Order: sequence, then structure tokens, then C-alpha cells
Amino acid sequence: MTAPMRFTCLPVVILLMLAVSGCGFMKESRIQVGAVERIFHLRYVTSIKDCEIGDEYRLWIPVPHDDPHQKIDGMKVRSPVEGSLYTENRFGNSMYYFEGICSASQLDFTIEYDVTRHTYIVDSAPGSAQETDIDYPGLMALYLQPSSLCYVTPVVKREAEILTTGKESVADIARSFFDHVLKNMSYDKSHPGWGRGDIMHACDVGMGNCTDFHTYFNALCLASGIPSRFQIGMWGKYYPVNGEYKAAGYHCWCEFHVPGKGWVPVDLSEAERDPNNIDRYFASHTGNRVTLSTGRDLILMPRQAGPPINYFVNPYVEMNGQLYDKVSKNCFWTDSIGSE
Repeated sequence: MTAPMRFTCLPVVILLMLAVSGCGFMKESRIQVGAVERIFHLRYVTSIKDCEIGDEYRLWIPVPHDDPHQKIDGMKVRSPVEGSLYTENRFGNSMYYFEGICSASQLDFTIEYDVTRHTYIVDSAPGSAQETDIDYPGLMALYLQPSSLCYVTPVVKREAEILTTGKESVADIARSFFDHVLKNMSYDKSHPGWGRGDIMHACDVGMGNCTDFHTYFNALCLASGIPSRFQIGMWGKYYPVNGEYKAAGYHCWCEFHVPGKGWVPVDLSEAERDPNNIDRYFASHTGNRVTLSTGRDLILMPRQAGPPINYFVNPYVEMNGQLYDKVSKNCFWTDSIGSE
């Protein structure tokens, strides 16, 4: 017999604050947020398929948390077994964890929540408003670490040296990196290897999706000692529409850090796809997104049996202690009309 579906509604903001109290990334919460730009509801459905009755599974599902640019409310979970909310300490990523015995050939897990997204535009010019936060050396060092697929190659090092010559500010350097990536890459998913965020693929092939564009930018920042961070999440239509619709697979973006000013957002792949509005995607992010996780080479909580995962936007499953890939994710988006 299939276990009954469970429904829980947790005060996720309180839980997350308790879970990460004292960690460096929480100190960003003092940054003043912008005006409300977008309000929407997400329903994230995970299905573990072709299960063998009696097999043991472990499932991790990424969930968003509050930050200066988004507020999460009313998180609800429907699942065949009780789940637990965890926050890992390195990047502050949150996730729901489930474990149990397969009781049916397909197991469905639904997590839904409301998202209020705030305007995220930064004036990166020298002398503009300063961040209210403080630079924490330990936190900045975290974003100067390479990952297995994003690191400084000889080509990246040489390009970074050329692109930084004569630049007077971090923002100027970052803009030169932004323009360089746009000049040398195209949004094209026809070449095998796209979507992994592999710096060798990005440089050698010059094609890919958002993951590849932002890996290239992150690597250039890394070569120049500029902290930058990779983020990924769900992506809706640019303007609110009536009714629920199935959202795109995912979208990713990144930020670079300017001392005394704070994090500055960029979205390179959207800039490449919308060349008439390139400046819109430097130092600002559109509101049609929710951030699910930050960073690369991630260790989940509780720790997975397998190696670190490249990035965390899809559910991750282990069956009998081994990676299991017969899992699907569908995300459904409902706008609060008139929120933008």
C-alpha cells in the first residue's frame, strides 16, 4: 500500500535563520532591499520513476530562502514520507531531504511556495551609494575558490591580464569581462558538452547556454582576484500572465563583488540573446526568477554518498546508495497579476 501523502506548512524563514545563525552569508540580510518587482507562486514537482518496490531511496530537492532580493512565504510540502529542511553551511543553500523505502513504482513530491522578488539594480559607478554590509574576508575567500569545471586556464589567465590593463576599477574590469564573453560566445546548444559550465568547453567551442556563459565570466574574475558567485534557479516569463504555466527548465546568472559596494549582478546569456538591451543585463537582474542555490561542487545535507554535484537546481536521488537518474522535475508558475 502506498504511504499517505503528507502536507506540511513550515515557517521557513524562522527555520532558515536558526539554521544559519552566525554564518557569514547571513550578514547580507542587512542590505536595504529594493521595491517589489514581481510576486508569483511556484509549484515544484519531483517524480522518482521506475522504482523497485522495497528499494531504499534518498532524495534532495533544492528550495529557495530569503535574501536581499527575494522573500519566500507559505512553503508547503506534499510527499509520501516526512521530509526535513536543511541548510548547508558553505553557501547557505537550502534543501528538503527525504528518505524511505519505495512503496510504489513512482513516488511524487510537491513543494510549493510564494515568492516576492525585489528590484535588483546596482549603480556600479565610483562614488555611488555604498552597501550597508561589511566585507568579510572569509566570505570573500569562498568566492575565490575554483571548482572542478570552473578554474583558471592558461588562456583565461592571458585574457584576464589583457582585459584588466588600464582599467581603474573593479566595475570597469568586470564590464570588460562581460563584453569579452559576449564577443566570444553564442547562445547555442547544438554542440555536445553544453550546459555543464565547463570552462574548457566555453573557451574552446564558444557556444553553450547560461551555465557556460557565466562559467567563463566567473573564471575571468577568478583569474583577477575578483570574488564572484554562480547562482541558479527557476525562470518565468518576463511579464506576468494569467493562469498557471509550466516554467522553463532553469536559468543561471552570477554576481561579482566590489569592495565597499557589495555584490553586482550580471546576466550574460540574456544579454547575448537580447543584443539591443545589453546594458540592461550588466548591474541588474530582472524579477522573473527565483534563486534556488549558489556555488558549484556542492555537498548536500545530509551528505550524499556520491561526489559533489556540479550545481543544484534539479532534484538529486540515490537509490540503494547509488546515483539514480530516473527522476523528473516539473515547475509550475503562477503570477500575481500586476506585480510588475
